[in-house]
Amino acid sequence: MIGRITSILLLLSFAVSLRGQELSSNPLERALSGVVTVAVLDVSSEDQNFGFGAVRSYADIAYEKSLDMSSTLRNGSGFIIEHQGAYYVLTNVHVIDAASGAPGSIVIYSITREEYPMRVIGGDSFYDLAILAFDGKEPGPELQPLTFSEQEAELAQEAFSIGNPLGRYPYTITEGIISGKNRLFFRPTTGRFGFLQHTATLIWGNSGGPLVNENGEVIGVNTWIHADNKQGQNYVFSQLNFALEGNLAHRLFQEMMDNGGRVQRAFLGVVFSSSKGLLDGPDSPPVIHSLIEGTPAAEALKERIGYTVTGINGQPVKTLQDIVRTLESANPGQRITLELKKGMLSPQDTMSADELTEANLEKVAHHFFKTFSDYDVDAKRQGVELHGNPVKSYHRIEVAKSDIYPPENATFEVQQGKITYGMASLGAIDNYGRGKFYRATSLQEVATAIRLNSLEGHLGADLLDENQKLQRVRFFMTDNNLDEVKALFY
Repeated sequence: MIGRITSILLLLSFAVSLRGQELSSNPLERALSGVVTVAVLDVSSEDQNFGFGAVRSYADIAYEKSLDMSSTLRNGSGFIIEHQGAYYVLTNVHVIDAASGAPGSIVIYSITREEYPMRVIGGDSFYDLAILAFDGKEPGPELQPLTFSEQEAELAQEAFSIGNPLGRYPYTITEGIISGKNRLFFRPTTGRFGFLQHTATLIWGNSGGPLVNENGEVIGVNTWIHADNKQGQNYVFSQLNFALEGNLAHRLFQEMMDNGGRVQRAFLGVVFSSSKGLLDGPDSPPVIHSLIEGTPAAEALKERIGYTVTGINGQPVKTLQDIVRTLESANPGQRITLELKKGMLSPQDTMSADELTEANLEKVAHHFFKTFSDYDVDAKRQGVELHGNPVKSYHRIEVAKSDIYPPENATFEVQQGKITYGMASLGAIDNYGRGKFYRATSLQEVATAIRLNSLEGHLGADLLDENQKLQRVRFFMTDNNLDEVKALFY
């Protein structure tokens, strides 16, 4: 009993000492208590589509011992945020999307190197933002939430990144300035706006950590470093660092918390497309490629297939990315006006946007395969099934030919396909059969992968035949002239 009382008194003393330091430590040092290292201890083969002594300082606590990351398979950074009296961790989706989902597959490490099991309760792969909740172990007093700045970041403003680069240097702080705003981020291929460009150096492991101002307030969520591959050599540009804008990240967090862990999106039921530019030239203006059955656009735009899109809600449109920028800011129920052109005709058509619900995602999945392949998809008890029409005598499928799996330097061959396949994963694929794939255990996951990667112009999939043999295939998106196109599903 005496030992238990002593432990409680020590814990209370530690908690009081941490609170007492709030007035004596500088804002950046105080922010350390809200930053965590996010670790994945158990992974899946595909990614998933989507949180001391009285005289010691926070710095003394953070740096007194090394953090043991020897059992970690993937890692990144994150930070504590408070919502309705509870603590959560915000991080990037790409930090945790390979986690198997089994209990204990995701953990965080606090400033005292304490380990906390976590679970994913929300996420959005489009903006690369995930929310983690504490799973079975309550957050200790060493964890203090960070707050978002109420002021929008300004150009040339000082900015500080905090995180765990390479998984070996936790609580590293780098300094820089805001050097650009509303930048475009491509991941996987469909880009979106709303990212700060800054010079506070990032490196692998910083992903998901906070970008803070001089007061320790969050102004961004660090997401990626610009890198290029030239003639087989990778180059990292240390002055080109990007973070999701803080006000946007905060809005997305609140929206996901209020909406079952997902962002609400407007949905029209239109497939917009653009022909790929020759020799890497500019793409053609976007056109209406096709309409998805049972959606607002199916009736409102049924006479507009092939029309060029010149504007949406008064905003000029010249590229597919202009459509992303406009429609990502639209809400379900909002009136959407498309300004179109074909020859001498320049009509305007208005419709009320639906919401991108699970049912509408299923429509996207069906539309993609029925439009761009000889197959359709269905959800079965064991997962997603790709199936052809048994009446048809020939089902074309383009298979990656390689001596190894996953393929490297593969060639592709069109061949007679099986009637039925099980789908393991789906995502972007290059000309050599290499891909960035996502789990395909439901029609909703299939549709999300399609929407994320459709600007690639073709998608790849890992399929299982009746003998459980795994093979990699790709599906091309083409127009009526069988020319390859990029596409957006909205």
